[in-house]
Parts: sequence; C-alpha cells; structure tokens
Amino acid sequence: MQSNMNAVKFTVYAIIELVLFILLWHFLSKLSVFPKYLSNPSVVLGNIWEMFSTKEIFPHIEVSLYRTLVSFLLVIIIGTGLGVLAGYFKPVGRFFDPLISFFNPIPKIALLPVFLVWFGVTDTTRILIIFTTAFFPCFISTIDGVRGISKLHFWSAKNMGASQLQILRRVILPAALPKIFDGWRVALALCFVMMFSSEMIGTSSGLGLGFMILNADAYGRTDIALAAIFVIAALGFLFDRLLILIRSRALWWNRQEEGK
Repeated sequence: MQSNMNAVKFTVYAIIELVLFILLWHFLSKLSVFPKYLSNPSVVLGNIWEMFSTKEIFPHIEVSLYRTLVSFLLVIIIGTGLGVLAGYFKPVGRFFDPLISFFNPIPKIALLPVFLVWFGVTDTTRILIIFTTAFFPCFISTIDGVRGISKLHFWSAKNMGASQLQILRRVILPAALPKIFDGWRVALALCFVMMFSSEMIGTSSGLGLGFMILNADAYGRTDIALAAIFVIAALGFLFDRLLILIRSRALWWNRQEEGK
C-alpha cells in the first residue's frame, strides 16, 4: 500500500514538474528569449500529437527500442554474470581489475570506427557500441555488490553445508541485488543515450529516433527534432520507472526503506 502511494505521489510530482517546464518554455519563447529556431512548445507538442495520430513515428520507436533493449539485455546477462564471478572468485576478480581500469576511461564512441570497419553500418555495430558503453557501470556495480557482502554470511552458509550454487542463490544474489539494480538503472539510461548516438551514423532503412533527429536537423526542422527528443525522454522515463517497479517487487524485504 505504501509503495503504491509513493508511486502515485511520484507520478503527480512528475506531471507538475513537466507542466511547469512547458509553461516556462512557452513564456520565455513569447518573450523571444530563445532564438527563433527553438520552436514554441505548442508547436513541438503539436508535432508529437500528429506523429502519433498518423502512426508515422511507430516504426522509428520500434527500431530504436529493439536496439536499446537488446543491448540492455546483453548488459544484464553478460555484465551481471561476469560481475558476480569477478566479485566472488578472487582469481577472476584479479584478472578483470586491471582491464576495468584500462578500458573503462576510454570514450566508447571512439570505438565506433573500428566497429564500422568490422561490421559495417548495421544494427550489430549499433548494438555493440551501446553494449560496450553500458556494460561497465553494470559490471562494476555488480562486483561492488558482491564484494560488499559480509564474510560472515559466506562462513555461515558453508558451515551449514551449502553448496556453491546454493550460496549463489541464497546468499550472493539477494545480498548484492540492491547494487546490481543500481548498475542496471545507470546502464539503462546509457543505452538510451547511446541509442541516439549510434543512429546518428545513418541507416539504410531510414528508421530510428536518432536518424529522425538527424534528418530533421538537415532540413532545418528543429520542431521535429525536439519532438523526437521528447519521445526519447518519455521512453527512457517509462522504462526507468518500470525497472524501479521491478526492483521494489524483487527487493520486497527492502520495500519500506525504498518508500522513504
């Protein structure tokens, strides 16, 4: 009940903040504070309504979500799996620690020319550049979550005769889940950010919200570009809230603290 009330409060606050932002934008536009090419919010919202009513934006959303969610799923599977292994088994952790320190500071977008040479202008290239960007926050957060578990929990489980698989299921995953979900949340946001960047390289199908923004900019249609940006923001917001909802259900024992 408390969790539902908090969700309702958050939704109300989000709507109020969005309305205030749009009103401020409209007011400043009327005062000519912004350059003329920055459209009035009524124009942008009108474009969003038109794109949804004519359904022309749905293929772009479908393609962009496919690239984003496939990348995020790979991050969850590979990043979390390797993070648990590196956090629990010291030899694996010692192997990955220098690699993290070396590769994590590299701007992942710098790898784009390499991926383009190997895979061409394909979805494989886009998914790889999104994955490599979002992988490290998930991986590092998972390692920290596992390494932060008290040794007493492991000793107690081993003294009661628990196998390695039982320790993984009953000790490691429940105790590390809060940090793992934190890593997933950061990774999800990065997936949406890099989805836009990866689609800026162009596409033969001419589909994707990033390509839509690039194409609108080429024709000087700032209103359409801003409309697509708002759609990306809305999608990111919805999936972020969905992940938080899943987190609150998975961490049922921590739900009371989550609501504070």
